[in-house]
Amino acid sequence: MNKQYKIGDEVLVRGIVNSEVRNGGIHVLHDGVDAFYMLDQIHEPQKVAVPKEVAEWIEGCKRSGWHLQEVLSRLDDDEKVGDWAYDRNDDLIPEKVDMIARAWLDGYEIKQEKLYTVEIPDPNRPDIATFLYKENGKVFIGTDIFLDEVPNYKWKKEPENQLTESEIKQDFEWAWQFREEV
Repeated sequence: MNKQYKIGDEVLVRGIVNSEVRNGGIHVLHDGVDAFYMLDQIHEPQKVAVPKEVAEWIEGCKRSGWHLQEVLSRLDDDEKVGDWAYDRNDDLIPEKVDMIARAWLDGYEIKQEKLYTVEIPDPNRPDIATFLYKENGKVFIGTDIFLDEVPNYKWKKEPENQLTESEIKQDFEWAWQFREEV
């Protein structure tokens, strides 16, 4: 195969490290040619970002001594992982399978869930904000009273008032329509 490359193309070159690490780099032998590479310029595999539930499932599989083949063949063993990895027609989503394989082989980062505030509108009380907040792991409806009748939205910056989609929908699915992304 005679593929044409141009300056700036990224290529993968395999070789054998033929001497110890010195001066911040390594010598590698490529088909008889000795090359020197700075260690800080060698690309590490990019870690994929997976949802928390998927990360926990991967760790559980590793503790169970599973191999990658078993992991990929049992994605639907966990309901949340199955919901994430399969589409509405119960077909595996190839990109999700690739992500799990990459996470298994190269490591992963936990994808941060989006956070929302939920203010329930009350046009008859401009001096009060009614909103959802979290306390001791449960979500409640709370209020903030504005003594000067001028609404302030400091409550939106408080961590206990910033909720994930699943926290909101667990008991207050009807309030999802009032969400605002943080």
